Amino acid sequence: MLRWNVVKALLAALFLLTGGALFAQSEIPFEDQQPVSLAFQDAPVSVVLQALADARRLNLVVADGVEGKLSLRLEEVPWEQALAIVLRAGKLEAEREGGVISVFPFREPTPEEVAPPPPVLVTFSYRVRHADAVELAKVLNSQRGVALSDSGSAVADGRSNSLLVRTEEGAVDAVKALLAEVDVPQPQVLLTAHIVTINSERLEELGVRWGWGDVEAAGAGVASRFSVNLPLSTPAGQFGFQMARIDGRLLGLELSALEAENSVEIIASPRLITLSQQTASIKQGTEIPYEVSSGSSGATSIEFKQAVLGLKVTPRIFSDERLELDLQISQNMPGKGLKKGDGSEVLTIDTQEIQTRVFVANGETIALGGIFQHSRVASKEQVPVLGDIPLLGSLFQRDANKRVRRELVIFITPTILGTGAESEKRKEG
Repeated sequence: MLRWNVVKALLAALFLLTGGALFAQSEIPFEDQQPVSLAFQDAPVSVVLQALADARRLNLVVADGVEGKLSLRLEEVPWEQALAIVLRAGKLEAEREGGVISVFPFREPTPEEVAPPPPVLVTFSYRVRHADAVELAKVLNSQRGVALSDSGSAVADGRSNSLLVRTEEGAVDAVKALLAEVDVPQPQVLLTAHIVTINSERLEELGVRWGWGDVEAAGAGVASRFSVNLPLSTPAGQFGFQMARIDGRLLGLELSALEAENSVEIIASPRLITLSQQTASIKQGTEIPYEVSSGSSGATSIEFKQAVLGLKVTPRIFSDERLELDLQISQNMPGKGLKKGDGSEVLTIDTQEIQTRVFVANGETIALGGIFQHSRVASKEQVPVLGDIPLLGSLFQRDANKRVRRELVIFITPTILGTGAESEKRKEG
C-alpha cells in the first residue's frame, strides 16, 4: 500500500511537470505547437480533459454523467489525436465552439437523426399531345420507385389534357423520357366493310373459298377450317361462321357489277376510321316494337327490341405491316312468339354471338360468312297469249314456288393509314 502511494505521488509530480511544459508551449502559435505527452494512473476523466484543455488554453465544459477514471501514457502525440483517444476511452463526445470545448456522454443517435434528409421534390407540368392524360397518370403512378420517385405523384388535368408531376429532381429526366416514349401518335386504320346477300355460285366467282387459304385465327367459337354451325330455332335462317381470305382490290367494282345483274344485294358499305387498339362497330338491321305491361293497372307501353346484325372490330397494328383483328359478330333475329295466359304474344329474339381473332396483311380482305337466309318466291308461268284468255287461260298457266337460299357475307378490308399527322401530310401533298 505504501509503495502504491509513492507511485501515485511520483505520477502526480510528473503530471505537474508536464503541465508546466504544456502551459509554456501554449504560447506558441497553434500550427507550430509540438505534440503533447501525458501520463495518468486512475485519474478522473475530467482531470485528463482539463489537462488537454489547458494545453491549448481552451475553456472546458463538462456535462453531468461524465465520470470514470483513465490510465494512459502518451508520448509525443498530436493534441487532436490525444483528445480523440480520451473521448473514445471514456465513451464521450465533444463539441468545440470557438475557444470552448463541451464534453458530454456519448448518446446513440435517434432514427430521425440518422435518417437521410427528405428528398427535395420539384414539380413540372407536361402537355400530353397524343395520349390520354388520365391513362398516363395511371402509368406513372404505377412506376413509383422505377421512373417516378417513391414520394412522387402524377395528377391529370382532363380539361387541358396535361399532367402535373411531382418527383425528385434527379428523377425528372427519367420521367420525361418515359412520357416521350409513351405519348406518341397512334396509327389509324381504315376499315372498309361490305355487307351483302349473295348465292353460293356468285360467291365462288368472287374467289371466296370457305376455309381455304392460310388465314390465321384464334379465339372462342372458331373450329378447324373456320366453320362453326350455330343453328337457329327458326327455319327463316341459319347462323354459322366461316372465314376466307380474298384479294379485295377490285371487290367494290365486282360487287357493283353483280348488283347490276340482280345477283347481289348490297345491304351496306360502311367505311370507318379508328385508331389501333380502338373498337369500331357496325350495326345493320331494324328495331321491332312490342307491347309491355306495366304494373297491375294493365296499362301497356311500346318498347323496341333490336333485330340486327352487329360487327365489332378492334385492329392492332404490328411492325411488319400486319394487323390483328379482334372480331365480335352477333346476329339477332326475330324468334318464335310465346303466348301468355291472357292470349297475347310475347316477342322473342334469337341471339347468337361469336368472337374470334385473325391476322391479315395490310389491305387484305377477310370474308365472313355462314349466315343463311331462306325464302320462297311465288311466281306464275303461262303460255303467251293463251294464258290471257278469260276462263280458259287458267288451263295454260302454272303456279311455281321457288325456294331461294342466299348467304349473308361480310367483307372487311383493313388499311393502315398511319398517324393523324402523316395523313394530313399526305393530303397536303
